[in-house]
Amino acid sequence: MKALFIVGLLVTLSACTTNYTRPYKELSDPTHEEIASIRHLPWNSYTVIYNSDTCELIGKACGFFRGHAYAHYMLNHAILPPKYYPALSEKQADCYVAKYGEQNEIKAAVDLFLDENRDPNLKIHGDPLIRAQNIIDCAKQAGNWESV
Repeated sequence: MKALFIVGLLVTLSACTTNYTRPYKELSDPTHEEIASIRHLPWNSYTVIYNSDTCELIGKACGFFRGHAYAHYMLNHAILPPKYYPALSEKQADCYVAKYGEQNEIKAAVDLFLDENRDPNLKIHGDPLIRAQNIIDCAKQAGNWESV
């Protein structure tokens, strides 16, 4: 009986743990027009598709964008092409990653948003300055921000 209780507790705890970092499938596609997006595939699963060439250019910030795409699924948003998400959905997905993401990826994304010399061809939706501030605020509220 104790063993059954312990197994049940472990299953419950693992279900309650939020670790977005890699519970989703990823597919690298150097021709993908976005940094990352999530797609519903025919066999009823969700996959984050990311542009590997772009990710090579932006480094650790790519982890933030992959997590952001996954956050849309976790937050029960309609799965849309990135340019069609409402501003509130984008803010919520950014905040999700800021709370649960890896600090180095969060910081890299904020730095990218604040970089006035970033590649103008990067598909960044919304106002980068507003997004950066939202990410910092959410990360601080979650205790997931360390000032450097």
